[in-house]
Amino acid sequence: MAIVSEAQVEAFERDGVALVKQVFSDDWLDALAIAVDEVMADPSPVSREYAPDGKGRFFTDHHMSQRNETFKRFMLESPANETAAAMLRADKLNLVDEHLLVKEPGTDIPTYWHHDLPYFEISWQDFGSFWIPLDPVTADTGAMKFAKGSHLWGKLFKPVLIGSGEDAKGADEFDGPAPDINADPEKYNVEMFEMDRGDALFFHAATLHAAEPNRSPQTRRRALSLRYGGNGARWEPRDYVPSRPTRPDLEVGAVLDGDHYPVVWRA
Repeated sequence: MAIVSEAQVEAFERDGVALVKQVFSDDWLDALAIAVDEVMADPSPVSREYAPDGKGRFFTDHHMSQRNETFKRFMLESPANETAAAMLRADKLNLVDEHLLVKEPGTDIPTYWHHDLPYFEISWQDFGSFWIPLDPVTADTGAMKFAKGSHLWGKLFKPVLIGSGEDAKGADEFDGPAPDINADPEKYNVEMFEMDRGDALFFHAATLHAAEPNRSPQTRRRALSLRYGGNGARWEPRDYVPSRPTRPDLEVGAVLDGDHYPVVWRA
């Protein structure tokens, strides 16, 4: 089994986020760093550029393993799937999404407060994400921060556009906009995670999170987010799904197995 302690799993269940130290080797991260440049040189139709001129570069893309051999090998052979299954206490794991997020040096754009759940057609239960940085992460280079315990509020806030923080047009209203967490971080139990290379965060799709700008003059912030459905995850169709190339042929409430959400791990 993956090296995940019971305390880490309990922290994930209680806080909606847990830091997993030194789970990915330099060999994996070095290989992914090369693959990131390959993807950025040949982006997919669902890739996006979020930084306006003069403010650096904030690049995102999805589904890299479908067209890049290094990302494919990472999904098949790295500790990611087994570790995610341990965090979700799952005996089966479906891959929901691969998301590449690159904030280049001098990108003075934060990632605004949001949770991942309303961007995907997955139910609340057993839906979690890895956030795997390829570079050391500090407050100056784009560290992630979380409102711990927010996955237990029973709220689903309206999604926002990544680059601007404006309401996403065409999205359901849900429970309105997310609260102004920056105005009172203590009230919302906010923790920022500065991370060494090899560390990763695992968090629930309903946990509110944000990230700092990359104000560094020379350090890139390249990160891979892998989103998984565990035993209890089910398909919940939504109108606003920006990363979906095509709609799955699934019934509402169905298990996720199929081409769109492949099974990537079994006990």
